[in-house]
Amino acid sequence: MKVWPIHERLYSAAQVKQLDQLTIQSGTAGFELMKQAGRTAFRHLLRKWPNCASVTLFCGSGNNAGDGYVMAVLAKKQGLQVQLVAVTDPEYLKGEAQEAYQWALSCGLSAQSWPISAESIEGDVIVDALLGTGLTGEVRAPFSEVIELINQHPASVLSVDIPSGLCADRGAVLGCAVKADLTVTFIGKKLGLWTGQGPALCGERRFEPLLVPDSVRQLVPMTAQMVNPESIPRLLKPRSRTSHKGDHGRVLVVGGDYGYAGAILLAAQCAARSGAGLVKVMTRPEHVAALVARQPELMVEGITSVHQLDQWLSWCDVVVLGPGLGQKGWGQQIWHKVMQANCPKVLDADALNLMASKKAMLARLQAEGLNNWVLTPHPGEAARMLQSSVAEVESDRPLAVANIQRHYGGVVLLKGAGTLIRCTDRLSVNNSGNPGMASGGMGDVLSGLIAALLAQGLAAYEATCLAAQVHGLAADQLAKQFGERGLLAADLIQPIRVLLNPECELNAV
Repeated sequence: MKVWPIHERLYSAAQVKQLDQLTIQSGTAGFELMKQAGRTAFRHLLRKWPNCASVTLFCGSGNNAGDGYVMAVLAKKQGLQVQLVAVTDPEYLKGEAQEAYQWALSCGLSAQSWPISAESIEGDVIVDALLGTGLTGEVRAPFSEVIELINQHPASVLSVDIPSGLCADRGAVLGCAVKADLTVTFIGKKLGLWTGQGPALCGERRFEPLLVPDSVRQLVPMTAQMVNPESIPRLLKPRSRTSHKGDHGRVLVVGGDYGYAGAILLAAQCAARSGAGLVKVMTRPEHVAALVARQPELMVEGITSVHQLDQWLSWCDVVVLGPGLGQKGWGQQIWHKVMQANCPKVLDADALNLMASKKAMLARLQAEGLNNWVLTPHPGEAARMLQSSVAEVESDRPLAVANIQRHYGGVVLLKGAGTLIRCTDRLSVNNSGNPGMASGGMGDVLSGLIAALLAQGLAAYEATCLAAQVHGLAADQLAKQFGERGLLAADLIQPIRVLLNPECELNAV
């Protein structure tokens, strides 16, 4: 497997534990690792809140508590007022965590026992050192009570390694979880911090690799990789000075039933602006004039018979199916025709809903070796494809995207906070995007973008990862300039074009 830079690796809790153990076996003392974790977390606390004069630290059990006791010592030495709350009896701490507690005692600190009232919290900043990454079952008392108290208190919150109650592997809330303003995570980035509820609960995320040697990192496989802006120039090369429109791909966009002309237009416009050489749209005849008037570069044709598609399915390099398709007779006939074509496909919206409902057709296509598609479900569509619920999908997004890929094949992009991209043997997490994207048409733009990148020669997995990153970056740029509210899908198309040209001067702004 290709070795990725440290900042692109994502791990499970078990893999991070293995990294920790191997580092200790290689000669780094466990308590030294813990002290470094505490030092880096405290340094981030002071950077985030430079005027902080007091801290309240809630310490639980295990090494997470040990990190908290180290931070308490450092805060005292810095001259801050320290309130230390032991949620479990420190006498039961073991190993490095017990060493950290004894160090705190030797420095003149003492710990209050839980429970305490909200009124007795003295810190400007609360440090959550309750539960680490090893938590698997639901949070129980007294930790659930402490988490409730922290979340209701107006003080800022720093979580050590992970917000207590958040699953490090799935990004799901295990009953209840701390909502942090800053999370400082150590040794390896945990997948759950970047998908599901992770982005909402972590606040600002800071990663500290600590003293883990590169030789140790090579021994532990990663769970996933992070898609980041560095992917753009790596995957998009300058065009030949002698290239022509045929060199940059032919995209066919099919759909747009009555009332949904906008969906097909957004997908087609984005495909054209993302660099596809030619874009053909086939839609309801009533929509042709409006689409041509809006974007004259598109080749637009009305569908009066599904047999019209044959010529263009042979012509195109990739077809987008789903935006505005509908599930009525018109949409079903088109779906059957397109799905049987031996060309790459980007499937979204009702193309996915029809795929989920037509198991016999899907089995026949797979038996014929046809699974060269990119599937782009949101959690609701994913639930229909898996015959489950949205809650089940969101409770374990990595498992959901893996199951869709296993059952349906191809490359799967599961939308949502921390979009996941899965193929047979790889999983990626996209780190761009914002809540302003929760508006109609965003998926149509993404479908057109993926198709354009496929048409220009990128492999399906790379095209999907890159499209997710650029799609989110465009939204982030607009949100920074204008805010999240009122962000429309069509707004993304121009910044997408700029981002796909890394040499463009606007990217240096």
